[in-house]
Amino acid sequence: MSLEIVRILAGDAEERVLCTVLQVKGSAPRHAGSMLLAGPGGLLAGSVGGGRGEAMVLAACRERLGTGDPVILDIDMQGMDAEGPDMVCGGASRILVEPVTSPAPYRAALDLLERGGRALLVKDPVTGATAVLDGEARKVHGALEGPGIEAARKALASGHPLLAGEPLLFLHPLLPTEKLLILGGGHVGRALAALAPGLGFAVTVGDDRPEFLEPGRFPASVATLGGAFTDIVDRFPFDASTYVVIVTRGHLCDLECVRAVLRKDYRYAGFMGSLRKTRLVLAQALADGHPAAKVDAICAPIGLDIEAETPEELAVAIAGELVAARREAPCLAAAHRARTSRRTAP
Repeated sequence: MSLEIVRILAGDAEERVLCTVLQVKGSAPRHAGSMLLAGPGGLLAGSVGGGRGEAMVLAACRERLGTGDPVILDIDMQGMDAEGPDMVCGGASRILVEPVTSPAPYRAALDLLERGGRALLVKDPVTGATAVLDGEARKVHGALEGPGIEAARKALASGHPLLAGEPLLFLHPLLPTEKLLILGGGHVGRALAALAPGLGFAVTVGDDRPEFLEPGRFPASVATLGGAFTDIVDRFPFDASTYVVIVTRGHLCDLECVRAVLRKDYRYAGFMGSLRKTRLVLAQALADGHPAAKVDAICAPIGLDIEAETPEELAVAIAGELVAARREAPCLAAAHRARTSRRTAP
């Protein structure tokens, strides 16, 4: 939804009011970073919670249209009477309501996102001034005095918003459309392809067996690519938001895929297999001359350790690891240390 709103804001200079959840306490319907966009006719896109709270936000939007001045709205949802008019979610939301007077920062952010990078909006909640940083925390738009570099990098890496700095600034990371290439359309690949779209991935399944790519095997939103695995990898549009899962039918196909993928840029790559197969495939990749750091970063055997056995359970384990990679969650680093230890043990 954030990407849809950024596209609208980047497209024209018409009157718009952008509402962003800055902070939540307790049980709130939407998390920090949730956005709503309104125009003279009312809601255009997004949501900050629905119900009476969102109605209050839309009323504030009507008041701010054309003023140029932002306002911070506090929505209290801690009513105690189930039959009373007050909201009873049990929390509170702080929401920035800001008229958007220029599409420039959103055009700069959209340019980063469409190239597969992450963008960081740095907002002054008092003035509404907005700067844009790229995925390396380098400023690409705006003269707003930026936050500490570590805070910016933390928000970019995790994908989670932060309130930081002095004066207080809102650091709002925006993620591009993340692409998942599943190499292998067998049982595990099929189960993962059914699960991953619901996690926000644009999914493509590649296989060298035409019968494993037949219509009806995958959800309608899943694209397919046929041919040799090396050709599939070469045809796929890799970038910094690409995730690759290798679940082919055997070690020779896995090795073919690993060799091809290591020549590309991506955010995450992993393959399935026994410890012995993992050692052999990665050793051959090193012998081929691929950079040791890039080979070591491959997640193999793939998936978080949840004692998964069935294809559907394995898909859950792999999907959990993809989300951990998206958020740079500590569990991913811990899992990789454990894998590396097992791979290098005598």
